[in-house]
Amino acid sequence: MSELKELSWDVQETVQPLPFEALERRGVRRRRRRHALTGLGVVAAVTLAVLAAVLSLGNVTGTEKTAGTPSSIPVDQAAEKLIHNKKSGASGIAFVTPTRWAAGWLLPQPGYTWNYAAVLSRDGVRTTAPVRKNQYVVLRAGDEALALSMPTSMKGTDPTWPQSVMVRLTDQGRIEKQLRWAPPTSEFDDGEVLLAYGTLRALNLETGVLREVKIPGVDNAYEPFRDSTGRWWMVGAKNSGVGSIYWTDDRGKTWDHSIIGAGRTGGQLAVSPDGKTLVVIPGMKPRAGKPGTPGDLLPVRLSTDGGRQWTTVAGRNAPYLSSPVAFGNGTGLALYQGKKRELLRPGAGAPYTPPPDLGHLSAVGDFVYGMQYNGNQTITSTDHGKTWKYFEPR
Repeated sequence: MSELKELSWDVQETVQPLPFEALERRGVRRRRRRHALTGLGVVAAVTLAVLAAVLSLGNVTGTEKTAGTPSSIPVDQAAEKLIHNKKSGASGIAFVTPTRWAAGWLLPQPGYTWNYAAVLSRDGVRTTAPVRKNQYVVLRAGDEALALSMPTSMKGTDPTWPQSVMVRLTDQGRIEKQLRWAPPTSEFDDGEVLLAYGTLRALNLETGVLREVKIPGVDNAYEPFRDSTGRWWMVGAKNSGVGSIYWTDDRGKTWDHSIIGAGRTGGQLAVSPDGKTLVVIPGMKPRAGKPGTPGDLLPVRLSTDGGRQWTTVAGRNAPYLSSPVAFGNGTGLALYQGKKRELLRPGAGAPYTPPPDLGHLSAVGDFVYGMQYNGNQTITSTDHGKTWKYFEPR
């Protein structure tokens, strides 16, 4: 216990007030610029969580400035230098509304290492997160987007905890806190954000405490999401087991689950804000102890009653089928990146043709977005994937 006490650091907090009051707004759209990553591996996308109901969204993409106010607050110049370096690449983005987002950036260093920073934008007010050696995870929580640089592991003795940090941009200003370790738990508080980074983790926004959440029978967690009823959803699986949809209505005291696909490992899940529409893509079937075989036909399944009944609406070859999205009107999307690229539209009709460089899909409400797979642009849609716009989240 003495070891645990030594690890209970005080919260380090810096608050910088926003320099504006809400006035009449005008949209400013950034012109797009492409900077391709050279000599870098692809950074794996991290599945992120949403707190409470998803906010209604307008039709403006990128940055909206407030008239008569500065467009940014004081920022870290080292982070600015990294973000605007021509060799830097975008590693991920999370939206709350079209004008509230956070984006991670990375810059290669000698010895096959990287430095990381992040940008946060809230209705035209902009700030950055400090340069770190561990990657930034960006996520949405309530009405704000935030950036986390987590420790290398979730062990309390990990020496990278002092460098871990959380940066928020709220209506009160910029808040920066060092993350703090706490023992694993099986339950979590109503005000905590769930995120999955291999294991399921709970983050307290007020204290900066980050802890693992243990669920019986689950070794790996993916895609946690909280709908407007307060129910948390996620995909859970054992290291060598079948993937299942898990959900809890009592903050982890009890969990129910349903197998995604018999004999299939893992899987991908999307849930609409009201929790009624679900789109799921099962994982591949193991073959002779191996995780799966490219070419397997994966079904796209749709439920409009919270998962009680399912309909298979399409099927495409693995591993090119990914990124399910669910909307509140009983429809969804899924991205197929085979020889013929398609934006499948479960429950809505014939597929669209997606942008040729769209590499992944996410959504907040009816606002759909993704990153280029060969560049730094973010690609967004406000009409369920019919038309798209580009901007660079610097």
